[in-house]
Parts: sequence; structure tokens; C-alpha cells
Amino acid sequence: MSKVIVTFEKNWRGYAAGETAGFESSTAEGLIQAGYAVEADKKTPKKPRTGASGGAATDDAAADAESAAKPDTKPDADGKP
Repeated sequence: MSKVIVTFEKNWRGYAAGETAGFESSTAEGLIQAGYAVEADKKTPKKPRTGASGGAATDDAAADAESAAKPDTKPDADGKP
């Protein structure tokens, strides 16, 4: 039998989401049907995420940085900005 390469979408047994492994076609099909994995060559590429190690910022991180740089313009209890 031939092996099918899958990438896990959810944790399953000793495999974590994002890991790739090869299984017999019947096992791979079961994982795909159950929603645990997708066939590796058919996986939709996801936007790369980076953390403190550097690289491109995600949209959320860029928006947070932009809003943090803006002063708070809400009026205080006196009605002054």
C-alpha cells in the first residue's frame, strides 16, 4: 500500500497540530474524514506567524502597535481630552 502524507489540523495521539506525517491510505483517509488532518499537498497555506524572534508582524500586531502609538483622545471626567 502507498503512504499518504497528511498535515494535522488538530492534535491526535502523539501528533500536534501543524505536524506532517505519512500513513497508510486507509488511516490517512480516516484522519481526513474525522477532521484531524488534511492531505499535505492540498493544505491551504496559512499566513506565517512570528513572535518575539522577529520577522513580519501579523495584522493584529501591527494594529495593536499603531493604536498604542496614538494618544488617548477620550475626554476625562472633567470633559477635557
